[in-house]
Amino acid sequence: MTSAAFLKLLHVSCALLSIAGFSLRGYWMATDNPALGHRVVKRLPHVIDTLLLLSAVGLLLVWQLSPLQTPWILAKLLALVVYIALGLVALRLGRTKRLRVGAYLLALITAGYIVSVAYSKSPLGFMQ
Repeated sequence: MTSAAFLKLLHVSCALLSIAGFSLRGYWMATDNPALGHRVVKRLPHVIDTLLLLSAVGLLLVWQLSPLQTPWILAKLLALVVYIALGLVALRLGRTKRLRVGAYLLALITAGYIVSVAYSKSPLGFMQ
């Protein structure tokens, strides 16, 4: 397996784990499940997201791509900022349950957009 293939496999795997973990934590938030406060639940996402970010940087280096000159990668990065902000509102900063659940649902839509951009290699993603 080439280094690019390994990095891509790691990146895709971490992306799926990250989205699945966020989905579960959002469900637990919406249902007031005490598991949301467990130490592993709070720490594991940071490990997965760090590997996700490092694998993305590795792919950019191996493929010699600049995010600022590759429109679909720039779109993913901008959407990632939106996803992180919505995730913070959903799991930490939202003052009401309604606001947190709304941010959670919008974050899931944003994650779907990011995946569709990665798959299609188009900044329009599922909107094309």
